[in-house]
Amino acid sequence: MSETILQKLTKYVFKPKLQKSENTIGYKLYFRNIPERFVNGLVEWDLTETFKKFGLNVEEGLDYWTLGHIINGISSRFDRNMPEYQSWLGGYIIKLPLKQSWTVENHFKLAIADQNSWLHTYGDVSPMTTIEGYKFKKLGAITSGQNSGILYQGECVTHSDVGSGKKSIKFDFETDVMADLFNLSNPKLKIEGKMLRSQASDQSYETLKLRGYIAIFNVEENVKVVLYGNGAIVSQKDGDIDTFEIIKDDILKAMQSCEIVKVCNKK
Repeated sequence: MSETILQKLTKYVFKPKLQKSENTIGYKLYFRNIPERFVNGLVEWDLTETFKKFGLNVEEGLDYWTLGHIINGISSRFDRNMPEYQSWLGGYIIKLPLKQSWTVENHFKLAIADQNSWLHTYGDVSPMTTIEGYKFKKLGAITSGQNSGILYQGECVTHSDVGSGKKSIKFDFETDVMADLFNLSNPKLKIEGKMLRSQASDQSYETLKLRGYIAIFNVEENVKVVLYGNGAIVSQKDGDIDTFEIIKDDILKAMQSCEIVKVCNKK
């Protein structure tokens, strides 16, 4: 089947720009083991400007992510009855200016900036993500190849991305590009943009608590990797369901399978 114009644009314009950012940072991320409950591929997205707008001083920032697998033509991320509802699996890799120190909280702010930007894209006019009042528990060491990091478990409060809010005119274009990036990461995939678009819901942009893991790696003095994966506390008729307890083993195995790969810094 011949490539569409958008597929060519993704392959020959967007993807090379992302590879240029990887070269600037000097590293990229690769997940060797993505659980079946998630789409078996990764979207790579440039979040440099998103992080800067949030007040984080980064030179480059990339996000590698996946979400719930496709069921009946749509990601299970958007289905309140599925364990993958509002779940993420992925990692940030950032390059900082030299001699800049970061607190643990700075690393968590990457996820806050990312989540709020995503919610805005999905039509939430008042996106909200906060870790105020919640402590992240230090669990111990986690390894990625020759790199050793620290694993944390914690919570935040945010909105879901399922709602009937008005999306921007770029929404369909961006989700189509996401689908093409998924398919480029794994040629066996046949993801379409419509599979990544949430549907209207009675609980429009509901407030809910996310629980998950965050792992922080200091790869070089000014290069950091932050892996993440989460479930959610979902209110149902019979009481709250903590999906993190269902999927946390899969998330941890996937994080442990992540490789921080050094790339050639091409001029």
